[in-house]
Formats: sequence, structure tokens, C-alpha cells
Amino acid sequence: MLIVPLIDHIAGYSIDSDWFINLSDLDNAVSVGEGVKSALDYIRNSPLSSLTPNERKENAAWKKNTKYRSRVAFWKNNHYVRVKITEDNQYIIHSMKKSHKRQYAYDVIIKEFILFADADAEEIGKAVIESFIESERYYNMG
Repeated sequence: MLIVPLIDHIAGYSIDSDWFINLSDLDNAVSVGEGVKSALDYIRNSPLSSLTPNERKENAAWKKNTKYRSRVAFWKNNHYVRVKITEDNQYIIHSMKKSHKRQYAYDVIIKEFILFADADAEEIGKAVIESFIESERYYNMG
């Protein structure tokens, strides 16, 4: 499981951070939840990236940590789970369907969990794992 913080900007664009975690124990909810919490801590405490768009493309976490060499191949062969923190610190965790209209995009929620701000690593990890499982079910059925 590759966890990459995605930083949304007010201007309407998002930037993948140059920091990431690659987890191998996908059945361990605590480990997955701690990975998510580490990514969120990175977003809260990190300076803005000074990398250019081309440097970000070259340093993409998926390029360095997966067998895929193109963004299209990575997008087609992996599931996507998003963890969003709301202004009142709730965790919104959901898997999403790949868009048929735009490559690299996701458009419909498959499964969603909303957790309170005091959720522990295990609760977060369980929601992420269950979101992945639901995404796998969705794509295996169709």
C-alpha cells in the first residue's frame, strides 16, 4: 500500500507530496492507520514543496515504489482510497471508482466511512482496509 499525502490548494489544484510511506502489511489495521496518521502529520507540519511540476513528475512515489513505469498503467492497475480531514477534524475515508471520462481521475464513491476526530489508528486502518476491499469487490464484479 502506497500512502502519499495529497495537498489541496485553495487555487483549485492539488500536489502530491515528495514524502510517502510504502506499507507491506496490509492486514494490520494499526499499521495502516499509523501510516495514514503519519501522512496527515506530514501535511500539517511540512513546508510547501519547492519542486517544479517536472521535478514532481520525476520524483513521483508511484514511479519509485511500484512496477509501473507510466501514470496510466499505475492508475489502471491500482485502487484508490482517499482520507480527507474536515475543518472539524472528522476523517472521511472512501474508495472511488476510476473515471471513464478522464484518465487519472476518480468520480464516484464506492464505499465511505466517517470517523470522529478522536479515532485511533486501528479504527482509521480498518476503514481504509474495508474501503480497499469494497473497491476490489466492485472491480471484480464488473
